[in-house]
Amino acid sequence: MERERLSDFLLLCVSAIWGANLVAVKFLLNDLSPVNVILIRFITGSVLLFLLLFFLEDVKVPPRDIWRLTLLGAVGIALYQFLFTFALKYTSAVNVGILINMSPIYGGFLSSLFGYEKFVKKRLLAIVTGFIGVYILMTKGDWASFMGGDVAGNVLALLASFSWALYTILSKPLLEKHSPLKVTAYSMAAGSILLGFFVPSFFDWGELARLSLTGWLIVIFSIIFSIVVAFFLWYRGVARIGASRTMIYQYCVPAFGAIAAYFVLSETLHFSQLIGGSIIFLSVYLARR
Repeated sequence: MERERLSDFLLLCVSAIWGANLVAVKFLLNDLSPVNVILIRFITGSVLLFLLLFFLEDVKVPPRDIWRLTLLGAVGIALYQFLFTFALKYTSAVNVGILINMSPIYGGFLSSLFGYEKFVKKRLLAIVTGFIGVYILMTKGDWASFMGGDVAGNVLALLASFSWALYTILSKPLLEKHSPLKVTAYSMAAGSILLGFFVPSFFDWGELARLSLTGWLIVIFSIIFSIVVAFFLWYRGVARIGASRTMIYQYCVPAFGAIAAYFVLSETLHFSQLIGGSIIFLSVYLARR
């Protein structure tokens, strides 16, 4: 029971980190292209994770698991990041924020379909409640704001959401044999190697050279906390309390993002967003019961 409470607390920390990272990436996008942000964060993050693995654990992995870890990195790192980035290019941030958070719904059904977890009606209620909270939070009570945007962008956001759910679910059998750090390091490395193919065409050293000290500090925060720490804790959560319950905490990311934007960027916090955020945290409470 104490282990579960610790997992819940740590996953709330992950949500807070990823929420703050939304503001951090928004700041970086003023000086760096979206692809450059992806490449610098994930390639550097994978190197740091492997250094940690090298000093803390045995780095060996059976050959039969290498392809599974590679698939994990391809789906959850390379594919997800590009689907997410180009979804933002073709449709509104509100649409992406809502559609991307359908992954707990997909995750709950996939986990049951693959036989990893039993289908629990109470958890389904928590998933649906959380999604309603995200919808209210992202639209700020303006229901019509979800109707705009390009169809291609909306489809990309849905595919990104599904890929994140699949990424989380596919990690479950690997976490039964390997530590969260090992699964995180290998999958991140596999995804980063695939991302590396885009370096010759997209990476711009000049952008990094022009980055301010504040920008570099934000890059360091984004790599160490949102990549190394958060991904490790996410996998730890999947290993300890299951995939579908872990994914409920993704709903908290936009809530923490709105709070961070209020304090850091002085963005307006609407009453409807407070209602949506309250519903989100209620859904997390329901999932824990």
